[in-house]
Amino acid sequence: MTGRRRALAVARRLRLNYDFGLACTFSSRVVCLILCLSLVILAGCQGDANRASASKQELIVGAGADVSATGAFQARLGVYPLNTNVAETLVRLTPDYGVEPLLATRFEYVGQNTWRFYLRRGIRFHDGQEFNARAVQSSIAQHVKGGFGYSFLDENSIKIVDDFTVDITPTQPNLPLPQQLVHPNYSIFAPNTDPSIKPVGTGPFRWVEYKRNERIIVERNEDYWGEKARLNRITFRFFPDATTRVLSLLNNEVDLVIDLPREQVSTIAGRSDFTVERAPVGLLLSFQINAHGNKPYDLLSNRMLRRAIGYALNRRELIEKVWGGEGADVQNMTVPAILGPHANLVKGFTYDAQQAAQLMDAEGWRMDQDGVREKDGRKLRLVMLASTELDAGTIELMQAQLRQVGIDVQWAKLPDVGSYASRLNSGEFDLNLGLSNQNDANPLFLPALIYYSKSGRPFARWYYAGEKFDRVVEQGMQASDPLEVQRFAAESIHIAIDEEAVNVPVAGVLRLYAMKKTVDGFAPHPSQTNQSWAQVNLR
Repeated sequence: MTGRRRALAVARRLRLNYDFGLACTFSSRVVCLILCLSLVILAGCQGDANRASASKQELIVGAGADVSATGAFQARLGVYPLNTNVAETLVRLTPDYGVEPLLATRFEYVGQNTWRFYLRRGIRFHDGQEFNARAVQSSIAQHVKGGFGYSFLDENSIKIVDDFTVDITPTQPNLPLPQQLVHPNYSIFAPNTDPSIKPVGTGPFRWVEYKRNERIIVERNEDYWGEKARLNRITFRFFPDATTRVLSLLNNEVDLVIDLPREQVSTIAGRSDFTVERAPVGLLLSFQINAHGNKPYDLLSNRMLRRAIGYALNRRELIEKVWGGEGADVQNMTVPAILGPHANLVKGFTYDAQQAAQLMDAEGWRMDQDGVREKDGRKLRLVMLASTELDAGTIELMQAQLRQVGIDVQWAKLPDVGSYASRLNSGEFDLNLGLSNQNDANPLFLPALIYYSKSGRPFARWYYAGEKFDRVVEQGMQASDPLEVQRFAAESIHIAIDEEAVNVPVAGVLRLYAMKKTVDGFAPHPSQTNQSWAQVNLR
């Protein structure tokens, strides 16, 4: 019986006693009536409170655009780039970029470029199928067929040793493999299921619903093998427009928003009912330069021009005046800490507009009357692409800073992630103001993904950092000592930035989250795609 029904029953009993002529004066009748009404109202409040208590375990999250709808970057529904925790990998990425067992209890190198993984027993997928070596084999095969990774795996890379042991052997030397398998793209799904339609994993949440460009809903997996999620349900709502996303929080439509615009931080943080959380730097903003383009995108085949761009950027102006301090002056293409003691091998660029001008003067690029440099009748005009996640203020400041040294940058605005990816792959640009996230524990991840000649990514050919770079990356892939991997990674990045300048670092980006004060237990991961929602609760 609900609280309201109990109160009404009490009221009826009181009324019945009154009708049977129990000793009640007029005043006592009034008291009785007030008591009845109070009980009804209280019961209603308790009912509302009970419903609130039940419903408050549903977290509503305001996310950005639904890029899984476009298929860009080989996105996998509910796993990458938005990780809803429905599926799990063999190993997981810790917030300090370490590797811990997850679906595998342990792993070891057994020689011949092969890693052996020992699997947990007694785990079942959300559809009841058993998690075992065959499920791992089928998922990796599916992963390879989709071309989701860069770990040099093929359909023959996975060998079943027994029901709960697998050997994984890349097609070329790649000893940092376990550090790569933390990426959600390597999640394990139930055999004979299609994760692009309905991901059936082993995670703390199970799939409920997907409505394209609107929402994803997941609910707690009551049969989860580990510590169960604290929330009953999470609804991820898609808001491509950042302002609309913030308004949804202010209008009480969502509890938490991903990627709060920096210009809104002071507004949100100044309110008593909201809080702002910052993820440690895992996201890097840099100019990725088309050094091997065909005409008319061939100007930056000149290394001195690429270096001039590096010196022309006033990073402190960007961080302090445009970002309101919500960034870090990181001169690297990855998180420096992941390079360990070798991070100082990467120098980067200091702001020196005079040095930028001298480099261009030496190459014969003279300042024209219109403020744009010219050589042999050709203007120094560059076409720039920019990540769809970036705000216009950041892009326009980069244009203005380069214009001050005589480089005219035209921003090719693109409507969505799909068209942006297509333009990158085609090489129809000079500069890409891109965001790169260190999404696994491998220090070679970003160098090998973006600048290595054997990368599986189509855009890598435009950024290729040269034969010396390739040799260092391959030495790192063959190194078994983690410190050696860090050293080779730092050396490769030094080549790409300091020597070849195919990457010009801009800054480290602080990912921002805004939420109600009622949200508890949210700990932002430096790799947003590895974000855990299982510890989140609502007070």
